[in-house]
Amino acid sequence: MGIIANNMWSNNADLVIGITSTLSQTKPFGNVGDYEKGVSYSVIMGVFAFLTLYSMGGIQMMRRDFDKKPTQEDTEAGMKEKKENLVDELIEGDQEPQTSRNILPEYEEKQLSRTTGTVALAKSTSLDVNVPPQVEVTGRTKEKVMSIVRVVVTIPTMTLLSALVIAVVPQLRALFVPTTGVKMPNAPDGRPPLDFILQFASYGGQLSPVMGLAMLGAALSRITVRHLPKGFWMSIAATCFLKLIVGPILGIIWIQGLKHTPLIKDDQLMMQLVIAITGAMPSATSQVYITTLYAPDDAPEVSQLSAMLLAQYALIVLTLPIVTSYTLLKVLPQ
Repeated sequence: MGIIANNMWSNNADLVIGITSTLSQTKPFGNVGDYEKGVSYSVIMGVFAFLTLYSMGGIQMMRRDFDKKPTQEDTEAGMKEKKENLVDELIEGDQEPQTSRNILPEYEEKQLSRTTGTVALAKSTSLDVNVPPQVEVTGRTKEKVMSIVRVVVTIPTMTLLSALVIAVVPQLRALFVPTTGVKMPNAPDGRPPLDFILQFASYGGQLSPVMGLAMLGAALSRITVRHLPKGFWMSIAATCFLKLIVGPILGIIWIQGLKHTPLIKDDQLMMQLVIAITGAMPSATSQVYITTLYAPDDAPEVSQLSAMLLAQYALIVLTLPIVTSYTLLKVLPQ
């Protein structure tokens, strides 16, 4: 599941924002509002990526690789318990109420003989009997609901959902930033009352890519060849091909197709650039510390993920300038 997650989630946040912020100061951009548009479009892409990763169970795909798998002894013990339960059900099903046996004594003898034969046959047979699990509907529904709640009620999910609510409601947004049409008393420093929280979050947010790269470097330093399975280089090559070559091509085709719809206009240059750059991004470095969170010490999966990210970020030095140049020269109208 980890390699599937590696192909699904790209670095759609800080890296895209940095590239679009730099290009917004050059031709054919440089107009008023291009910088803000580039950051806004990039943030929207990042929000959807984080929603699917943290709020919709994407992180569980990485955790599933480290779930404890049942051993052969556990499987055999489970089968034995199923057989014993089947014998008990047969005995209980063949028993009749005491009143019926008192009325018909000859029926009692036949029923006892039938029960004895059934038990002997069930205990002596070597057939592999599979008994469907008898799970109550209420317990099953409760477990499903709790699994959904456990996925949603996490710190990243609650933080993201709270931020979306604050951004949509003007009265709440005015507590953090100046908002047109809402009168909000300022703090003694002349800023909105909760502006200090926004400043603290902005300061911490700038550390996120640095910490991610630091953890990636620490993981790369522990890569050992013995942790890379035989033929793993084929998976690395296929992932690099899909992410850095096929992805940008599909992104450019998607832009050209959307130009024939009301969704993208020819003069929306920054939106087209953000889509093209997002399609050319490698896998997200956040997968490193997510994998490290669930993986045991010296797990081979950490080395495998680090090797895959190392190959992608080494090749992006070649692929990203090509995609950016082609987008500026051929895709965007001059």
